[in-house]
Amino acid sequence: MGTTRRETGPMPVYERSAPCTMHTRIHSRRREVTMAIEGNVVLADGRVMTYAEYGSPEGRPVFYFHGSPSSRLEPLLIGDEVFAQHGLRIIAPDRPGMGRSSFQPHRGFSNWPVDVLALAEVLKLDTFSLLGFSGGGAYVAACASQIPQRLRSSVIVSGAWRMDNHPSLATLPAINRLAWFLTKRSPMLLGVMLNNLAKGAGKDLAQLKRYLPPPDYDTFEVAGRYEVYGFTLREALRQGKKGVVWDMRMYAQQLDIRLQDIHTPLHVFHGARDANVPLALVKDTLATLPTATLVTYPHDGHISTLCNHFDEIAKSL
Repeated sequence: MGTTRRETGPMPVYERSAPCTMHTRIHSRRREVTMAIEGNVVLADGRVMTYAEYGSPEGRPVFYFHGSPSSRLEPLLIGDEVFAQHGLRIIAPDRPGMGRSSFQPHRGFSNWPVDVLALAEVLKLDTFSLLGFSGGGAYVAACASQIPQRLRSSVIVSGAWRMDNHPSLATLPAINRLAWFLTKRSPMLLGVMLNNLAKGAGKDLAQLKRYLPPPDYDTFEVAGRYEVYGFTLREALRQGKKGVVWDMRMYAQQLDIRLQDIHTPLHVFHGARDANVPLALVKDTLATLPTATLVTYPHDGHISTLCNHFDEIAKSL
């Protein structure tokens, strides 16, 4: 059975529901992917946070912050067995309004550490590591700046930062430039664009060949991986587009966190051929962070960096 914690005063109310009996199976034409555990946490304001666990239940705890748009299913792109081999217990929460987690009005990056601590409290984790991919990167930075005493390590892979005012953004493919333009100028049309993207995701990889850098295309050719990506994206939009659009809009304005408050090591991995987040933007951002170390891969793109180099990434966790 699940556990419930109720305290008076400023402490929130937590509920973990059926942590050992909720299983999700994704069936593709080429493989079946099994998710080990899912659970829910009811937060102090009544919101529900849903999360999934992968890897070794007794392994080193790592909170995995998914991209945008994405969901708690994203770690399946790497594979449950890979996490287990590295002795990792991956805990991947859906962010507000995505997947099965409740929408949170008026939130910023600075609100996220509160939810992370709530989940850590339920799971009885005093310390833990962080891994943020793509749009999950700034959420790692938020935690590193606000709750460093709880962190064993902080890792960002192909991470996004502020995505509306850097000259390198002009080098992105047209479809990516359009997405960021709509993010800032027409959120409603962005939602339409994302819905259309989700409908076709995971079905015909050949259609993306002209948009994706070759290393990312090759990564999606691994059996079942592109189909998993489709499931992940559609799960992000399970409740509609409001949560996803809000999440992306947060990157198109001044971040509400102080990067200069990060005083602990920040490990960053990025591909030089990333067509989602230009390497030049990452380098300029990290130049202001003396505790950050950057590992670059000259022949990798956005998702290929995560999937092809996880053995090296895992050493930083």
